[in-house]
Amino acid sequence: MIRLVIAELLKLRSTRTFWALAGSAAALVFLLVVLTLIIDDSLDSRDEVESLLSVNGLAGLLTLVLGVVAAAGEYRHGTIASTLLVTPQRLRAVSAAVLACALGGLAIGLVVSAMTAVIALPWLNANGASLPSLGTILGILLGGAAYAGLAGALGAALGALLRNQVAAVVGLLVLIFVVDPTLSALVDDVAPYTLSGLSTSMNGGDGDSDVDLLPRALAAVIWALYTALIGAAAAFVTARRDI
Repeated sequence: MIRLVIAELLKLRSTRTFWALAGSAAALVFLLVVLTLIIDDSLDSRDEVESLLSVNGLAGLLTLVLGVVAAAGEYRHGTIASTLLVTPQRLRAVSAAVLACALGGLAIGLVVSAMTAVIALPWLNANGASLPSLGTILGILLGGAAYAGLAGALGAALGALLRNQVAAVVGLLVLIFVVDPTLSALVDDVAPYTLSGLSTSMNGGDGDSDVDLLPRALAAVIWALYTALIGAAAAFVTARRDI
């Protein structure tokens, strides 16, 4: 299994899409952090500082897309045939792709989190802002990185299930920006378990002040369970499809 994951990582990092999305994630977070610090020089409370640091979680949206493009792209370009010739067991093949995208997303998340810390913390400290405790800062930064990794895994599982890049990306966007808010508004106590609620729990964002978010570790476990269910469905469906 380790060799399969290494092979998937090689495929992932050898594509322009990975580097383009990684660069986009870093550039987006960099701009948001710097512009926020320049425009709003009155950031001084711990809540405001935590909200600024949680911007690193935006990288997770791009690693979601990365996972989809990486997994569904195998079908678009026909490389899935050679992959399954080497690894006929569909569950192993899907699992390797999911794990590789998780590691790739985690790497992007760690770089973006480190960049956020290097830029924001000295700037805030120089302005006399009230910084949270070290544990809180690490929780937000590492939580955002973990979210980026888990997002990449979920995207890969969904891409392997749907096989169509456009359909999977559009489906994810509709789910996050349409279905999640609608469910949260119509069904009591479901908001913390939606993808939006779980991502907010992990990256330490403000979210909806009326929602009691789950603990970061529990949110990560539930997200991983969602990924495992979608990945299992992808392996089951793939085993019954003609490639």
